[in-house]
Amino acid sequence: MSTDQPKTWYVSFGVPKKLRKSSAQRYPRLSESFPTELDAQNFARQKFEQGYVVTAGTINPCTPRRAIPSTVIHHWFAETSEQPLAEPASFEVIKESDLP
Repeated sequence: MSTDQPKTWYVSFGVPKKLRKSSAQRYPRLSESFPTELDAQNFARQKFEQGYVVTAGTINPCTPRRAIPSTVIHHWFAETSEQPLAEPASFEVIKESDLP
């Protein structure tokens, strides 16, 4: 039995055309896949800081589907991948005698 998590996120990156050297012409874009959004964000941030054009998203059939274009990738970095757990609403029982 394998303990590997299924890879549900991808990060695609490439050198901008204006910076591409002749040796990079052959492979203008590459992709990596990751089991978690946090892993994908960390990798994407590294590539972005190195000057690559970065896009990311979920791999089908993962739902909810998500695609992050390069134009808004910096907003995705600012998101927290783990949403805080909301506690169920609690209601106080107010007795009629407690009302003003």
